[in-house]
Amino acid sequence: MQGCNRTVTITHLGYDGDTDSDTEQVQTFRGCSWYGGRTTAPGKDGMTARCVYKCRIPENAGDPVVAVGDKICCGSETATVTTVHDNRGRTGAHLYLEAE
Repeated sequence: MQGCNRTVTITHLGYDGDTDSDTEQVQTFRGCSWYGGRTTAPGKDGMTARCVYKCRIPENAGDPVVAVGDKICCGSETATVTTVHDNRGRTGAHLYLEAE
């Protein structure tokens, strides 16, 4: 994949039923693609601007554990994962994440 020169950190949030406590699993991946942009969304007071980040983690960068609601960080930008697409098992295999 072209443009895969960024390092991203994912904080996967979970729950341990045995200890009845929340858990965090921090994972770092190198060789990823990351870009962001502004978009608009309708709201009760009209259109509102928001930032949307898009991240591709190539299959050879590792095997992330990630779910909607997890935190993803690249450089000084931190966002919450809103969408996870598993595009592994094909040419250009990667995990595609969207975050706000």
